[in-house]
Amino acid sequence: MGFIKNAKSDMLGTEAKRAWEEGRSVFAPMLNTPMTQSSLSGSVSGWAEMIEAVEREGWQLTHWSVSTDSKGRPQAYPLFRARD
Repeated sequence: MGFIKNAKSDMLGTEAKRAWEEGRSVFAPMLNTPMTQSSLSGSVSGWAEMIEAVEREGWQLTHWSVSTDSKGRPQAYPLFRARD
């Protein structure tokens, strides 16, 4: 995995861990599309890795919403709930 993908996943994992330790019941980050993402169909670079990093901290993805930023690129708004 590339340096930037690692950094994003690590950062999101750290935020998820902090939310878990604070006793939060939900965690709702925003995932943006990388500048290097092609316009072709396929996996969005880094999103799977970021989701995995959050789920490693005890969260489970329960809802998913996608919109676009001001430049028309996809942004995801996943909602994670604490696992029982």
